[in-house]
Amino acid sequence: MMKNTRQERQADTRKAILQTALELIAEKGLDKLSLREIARRVGYSPAGLYEYFDSKEDILWTLALEGNDRLRAAAIGISSDLPIKERLTLACLAYVDFAVQNPEHFIIMNSLTTRRASLDEPVSSESSYSVFLKIIEVAIAEGELLVQENFGAEEITYGFWSLIHGMGILRLTQLRSFEADFEKMNRKAIETFITGLQ
Repeated sequence: MMKNTRQERQADTRKAILQTALELIAEKGLDKLSLREIARRVGYSPAGLYEYFDSKEDILWTLALEGNDRLRAAAIGISSDLPIKERLTLACLAYVDFAVQNPEHFIIMNSLTTRRASLDEPVSSESSYSVFLKIIEVAIAEGELLVQENFGAEEITYGFWSLIHGMGILRLTQLRSFEADFEKMNRKAIETFITGLQ
């Protein structure tokens, strides 16, 4: 039996291309990512990459979906037995932690425009956003968070998302070398935000 089938080799090459793209983004930044340099590092011609990905954007979308899956898994992994406020707090902290631990994925995920065009369109159940939205909906249903006119579940989720996204970006940029108990500060800010919506 052959250990290295053609499909396995193709899967390995795809992984190598994606890993190389991440390494280049870490080294040079997202705006300097080029198919030519990816191809050079994996030992392919630029044209050879098209056997695996349609374009640079295809590589970025693949990496964004990979990051989304990781973030979604972290948020889903929070016990549903916890009080809803603690679940929401831990989900928010998991988002910030994901940003710090996976900076390249986080940058890619937030550099691409969402494919959802408006609130009228359904939220993909595969998106990490849907996990936060569901927790918010449960919190509203249990009376832990109060909706207001023109400020329902989606708007509240947007508020939380803006808060934790800002925390993540700050940790990766201006505060990258700053020493502080960020988990404690972030938790307090999130809990204060929750209190304001009760």
